[in-house]
Amino acid sequence: MKLFIKPLFLPKRLSPIVFCVVLCLGQLFAQSNFPSGNWADSVMNTLSIEQKIGQLFMVPAYSNKDEAHRQYIHRLIADYHIGGLIFMQGTPERQVSWANEFQAAARIPLLMSQDAEWGPSMRLKKALKFPKNMTLGAIRDDSLIYEFGAEVAYQCKRVGVQVNFAPVMDVNNNPLNPVINYRSFGENKYNVARKGLMMMHGMQNNGVMACAKHFPGHGDTDTDSHLALPIIPHSRERLDTLELYPFQQAIRQGVGSVMIAHLNIPSLDPTPKKASTLSGAVVTDLLRDKMHFSGLIFTDALNMKGVSAFNKPGEVDMAAFEAGNDVLLFPQDVPKAMGLFKQAVVKGKLPLAELNNRVHRILQAKYQLGLDTLGRLPVEGSSQDLNRIEAQLLRKKLYEAAITLPKNDSNLLPLQQLEAHNIAYIQVGGKPESPFVKRLRTYTQVKPFYLSGNPAETERAEVMRSMMAYTTVVVNLIDLTYKAKKDYGITPGMRQLMENLNGSRQKVILAVHGSPYSLKYFGHEDAIVLAYEDAPEAQEAAASAIMGGLKVDGRMPVTASESFPAGSGYVIPKAIRFGFALPEEVKMQGSILNRIDSLAELYVRKKAMPGCAILVARGDQIVYHKGFGKTRPGKLGRPIDPYQHTYDMASVTKVAATTMSVMKLVEEGYLQLDVPIETYLPELAGTDKASLTLRRLLQHNAGLIGWKPFYMDTYSDPRRGVLNKQYYSSTRRDSFQIQLSAKLFCTPSLTDTVWKWVKETEVRDTRRVRYSDIGLILTGKIIESVTHSGLDQYVSYHFYRPLGMNQTSFNPGLQGKAANCPPTELDNNWRRCAVQGFVHDQASSLLGGIAGHAGLFSNVYDLAKLMMMAKNRGTYGGERYLQPVTLSYFTQKQLSYNRKGLGWDKPEFVSGKSSPVSAYCSKDTYGHTGFTGTSVWVDPAADMVFIFLSNRTFPSSRNRLLLRENVRIKIMDQIYEAMVRPQNLDKVPKNVKVGYTRR
Repeated sequence: MKLFIKPLFLPKRLSPIVFCVVLCLGQLFAQSNFPSGNWADSVMNTLSIEQKIGQLFMVPAYSNKDEAHRQYIHRLIADYHIGGLIFMQGTPERQVSWANEFQAAARIPLLMSQDAEWGPSMRLKKALKFPKNMTLGAIRDDSLIYEFGAEVAYQCKRVGVQVNFAPVMDVNNNPLNPVINYRSFGENKYNVARKGLMMMHGMQNNGVMACAKHFPGHGDTDTDSHLALPIIPHSRERLDTLELYPFQQAIRQGVGSVMIAHLNIPSLDPTPKKASTLSGAVVTDLLRDKMHFSGLIFTDALNMKGVSAFNKPGEVDMAAFEAGNDVLLFPQDVPKAMGLFKQAVVKGKLPLAELNNRVHRILQAKYQLGLDTLGRLPVEGSSQDLNRIEAQLLRKKLYEAAITLPKNDSNLLPLQQLEAHNIAYIQVGGKPESPFVKRLRTYTQVKPFYLSGNPAETERAEVMRSMMAYTTVVVNLIDLTYKAKKDYGITPGMRQLMENLNGSRQKVILAVHGSPYSLKYFGHEDAIVLAYEDAPEAQEAAASAIMGGLKVDGRMPVTASESFPAGSGYVIPKAIRFGFALPEEVKMQGSILNRIDSLAELYVRKKAMPGCAILVARGDQIVYHKGFGKTRPGKLGRPIDPYQHTYDMASVTKVAATTMSVMKLVEEGYLQLDVPIETYLPELAGTDKASLTLRRLLQHNAGLIGWKPFYMDTYSDPRRGVLNKQYYSSTRRDSFQIQLSAKLFCTPSLTDTVWKWVKETEVRDTRRVRYSDIGLILTGKIIESVTHSGLDQYVSYHFYRPLGMNQTSFNPGLQGKAANCPPTELDNNWRRCAVQGFVHDQASSLLGGIAGHAGLFSNVYDLAKLMMMAKNRGTYGGERYLQPVTLSYFTQKQLSYNRKGLGWDKPEFVSGKSSPVSAYCSKDTYGHTGFTGTSVWVDPAADMVFIFLSNRTFPSSRNRLLLRENVRIKIMDQIYEAMVRPQNLDKVPKNVKVGYTRR
């Protein structure tokens, strides 16, 4: 038997380098894993007739069954010398335990097999489930299928399996096929052959024998051979040119085994009701002689009705042997079959030479698979090994690579100019809060509507009335089926809903998590995303594709209709927004990155903060995004949801709103950094601030005081905490219209008074850097003066709305969103309530909640968009927001004697001074922190974004544990440690203090 790769068939989309690797591995496999030797001969010489006959049988073993079944297998091994087992349902640990036990009991090593078409999870619980073949058939990069085969080989060997009954080489050209269907790579024989070969090579190059099935082709039938005998009416010419093509390629490239299907094929064998399994014309004449196959031939399960309905137990085994099969799979009655075989040998009906030939082939395969030196497998950790990170990464890559766009009118996808889309999300079937909608929300705001799997007219009518408020509708169909008899799960209610939507004015995007054949019911939508399955990774990938977080180039593996032929599919050549990756995809170690979990949980327990949300991105991929703790301690607190919960950014407002706006206005010529600010705020003429410049305000060296508690001047009796009734009211009334918190309102005149106090603050004649809120309050007012709009309006129009930052705003409490904001302090002095949904900073509060130094609320995903735009030199989502030169200039160190940029904070590398970031950060790092316990940082050298949001000030802002123990910095350290090598590891000054003094 020769298992090696001949360079006869170069798969499309497979690079020559990868192919050469495959070729070399194949030759190595042929020479080392499958050597020729005398072991098979020596074993043969010791076998009795009964032992030789026993080698032909491969019986099922169910590791989830009881002791009686286990003892039954032992009896077949001891008394009938069976040659192998096919493992069925069970768990990894139980299967490994049984494999060890049965191998130890067998005099001749057992050949262990399994149906692992999409990995051992096809049979075993707790094993990672990979995509089905129909999904894989959509993938253009065939090297991924090789990786899949290699991983399946690893998993098979881990659970004691040497032969995998895969790949399925059937060309599924019949949409009504009930048994092959999604198990096939598709209807194109070339695609089926390429995918099958790559899976085969991946397995055999890694020590597991592949088995091409179901010969000579089970694709064009609407009958399930488990239940009846299908008839294939096609001519020999048709079979040669279509069904047999993938098998011929597999044979030429060294497939180790072939499985014969239970089919009646008159053009190959005219005998009525004869299954191909029992046909010498099919097994011997065609496969062995004409196609020159020299490997093992397995029958399909002999208990299937395709053969068992017409043949008695034992007799069917003999007939299969006589046809030319080597291994008899799933015999119904081993003792009876054994008796018939022995009788045939004695009477000369079964030539001993032929029996010896078959048994020698089986023994040689066992030797070549290393069964002569087989060791005991560790039982412990089997499930974990079948879910290792390499497998998880591959599963994600496969689902993403399969995403197909059968329709994309006017290049609607990926959605761009998000501010122009008011999106409704309709999910038909499944449970609310699916992975699809969760992923969709990370990109932009969507309004969800959940319908039953077959929505009634009342459901449809209600949702259609609601659609008038939206410009774009995303419909997600899940909980579908691959069964043609059930219309692939497409219900009448689904079809009517789509008909109604397609007749409306909205743009309609349909996501299908099911059979590609189901697309025959659709076609009038503006765009269709086909994900094939509803696994979480498939749903997330489909949502990312819609929003531009994923490259898309999948192809239809089958024809659904004239509109959607096999091979069709639109391409999205590259991602334009952030995607989601496992750390290993971006050269990070997930095991180290996950140390963040324990750090966050530790400091939640130590009450450094009630909870927090953390996001880490590298490149354009989010690799870590989790929430910890609650919004507040006790029963009133809710678990942190990184999407839903928007935190008070405090001083992060300085960069996320004010500095961003200044950069935009400077590059557009509306602001200059070095002209007196009285140019923009004439009311400052004649004051000590008139000659200050924007540059000095942003560098914090304008001589301004750092902060002043203006609110203390609004008490009528500060000692007793009595507020001045001239300014305040506990209810909204008359002129008290500005809401400061849930229980405090003030008069607009107070806002004007605070601005007057700001203008009157002292300016010292110094260029010393002193961090100042006053300077950023002035900067915010300059922006408003120049743009003739509020700071909130300007930054939202130019940045937040087009970026899809729909959870980012000032004053969420005024918008009815306070419940989504973790409270920032239990203020028993001034506001006399829990501050929630209203800015914590008192000066910003008195200025109406919108100021240049504080007031912004946001979540980790929105901030990721903004900071990735900055990291990517001003572009995101296919649009440019800032010029690279602007970002480079503002984020670089400005002064020789201080670390700060223009508006942005920077790492400290001067001995004896404290730094706000990890010592591993590069000098190019920029970002900011906030008093409430927030941080945003970009390290261009590491291509990294870090966002940490918390409400460490609740219940009291005097809680400084987060600051004292440098929690945010400790977390940043783990990010750099998780990289292949922290780029600044060797340059950390030993005497630089890690920590931040105030914010």
